[in-house]
Amino acid sequence: MTGRTLALLSACAALLVMVPGAAAAPQSRPNGPWLEDSQHMSLSRLHSNAELAAALQRIANRSKGRMTVEVAGRTNEGRPLWLAKVGTGETAVLYITQQHGNEPLGTEAALQLLQRLATSNHPDIRRMREELTILVVPRVNPDGHERFWRQNFDPVLEPGDPTDFWTVGRGYDINRWHLPTLAPKDNPVPEAATVQRVYQRYQPAIVVDFHHQGSYVNADGELIRTSMFWPRPEGGAGQDAINRSKQVTWLMYDALEHYGFAEVSQYPGGPQPGIARNAYGALGSASVLVELRGDIGQKSSGYLIRTAYVAMFSLLEAAAEGTLSSIDPAQADEIPLRGPAIDDPHE
Repeated sequence: MTGRTLALLSACAALLVMVPGAAAAPQSRPNGPWLEDSQHMSLSRLHSNAELAAALQRIANRSKGRMTVEVAGRTNEGRPLWLAKVGTGETAVLYITQQHGNEPLGTEAALQLLQRLATSNHPDIRRMREELTILVVPRVNPDGHERFWRQNFDPVLEPGDPTDFWTVGRGYDINRWHLPTLAPKDNPVPEAATVQRVYQRYQPAIVVDFHHQGSYVNADGELIRTSMFWPRPEGGAGQDAINRSKQVTWLMYDALEHYGFAEVSQYPGGPQPGIARNAYGALGSASVLVELRGDIGQKSSGYLIRTAYVAMFSLLEAAAEGTLSSIDPAQADEIPLRGPAIDDPHE
């Protein structure tokens, strides 16, 4: 055996040692990327609260009046809740992101969307601005983002009954406090009350709420990138709102499939009436939840931001063109169900 052959065999053996779980069957396709024990999603590439404010103002300054930014409300710690508005059309579309402070990538996608909508002079973008009023609350939970936890921050929280969705020492789960029967002035969660006031002011025809979930696979073992769902009748939505929500869901699903952002499933959403998806459906809007894959590090964050962006932009295209009403709502029922959760193979 030559020295060259021995060197080649040694290199191959070293590669096998370096690849963790090389002989094990993968849990999913693709198998990861996964967080290592020493790895955490870097917050340095995400916009801080101050950087978000600066980015919104920068886009507004460059928009030549096409985009306005205002403080729609404030948190318990006094942080501003920003509302960005682009367009003057009759149909209003509302995007809300990061109700949970540790679910940040929808916010990053929303900033990219606003940049394009407010500064581009492309004919398709001009048509969107003419046909639609596009509203974005790009970070509903800045106090939670500051701590990178799920809840808002409420140091004087007084728990009510067990259905209140609160955590002593932290605050409220904002996405359980959009109850249509609860007036904004009586809502103990200022962030949810702010979204309610924005909704009352503009009466959007479509509301889409962006979140994160864990890691799941479909029936074929493929790693799910995104899950979506519409309001449930038990949550108060009527059939017309459910049908229009299904049209929006199918449109975004089809767009993600078309652009190659596949592995989209139905999210097994609950019936609680305070969930934004159910609450704004009960008020008559097409209302959809979008859940991006969570449990990820920087290797997947750019891909998931792009996924959210494609979902946002494709919906605006269809809404401006007036093609949503031609979609058969029953098609949404054909979206595959979400499969089981899978564990990090490094554990």
